[in-house]
Amino acid sequence: MAKKTGRPAWFKMFLHQKALIDSAQDETAGKALKAVFQYFDTGEVVELDQAAFIVFSAIKPYIDESYSDYQRSVETGRTGGNKRWGNEE
Repeated sequence: MAKKTGRPAWFKMFLHQKALIDSAQDETAGKALKAVFQYFDTGEVVELDQAAFIVFSAIKPYIDESYSDYQRSVETGRTGGNKRWGNEE
């Protein structure tokens, strides 16, 4: 059984984002991807140069969406569990 982390374990990346990442210099793309994972892990938006921030900004909405989906899933599971076990409020 997978260990519960209390947060989403993944976020979406789409093929259409590849063109933007490919258009950035390798160093810029690397900084942006590190910033993406920092944001996913801690919620902190690190300071980036303009090009890296553009790449970061193309991915950030999908991280936010993964957190929203996770919260919705937790609430739905809690509601279903309460109904099943007669703990409705």
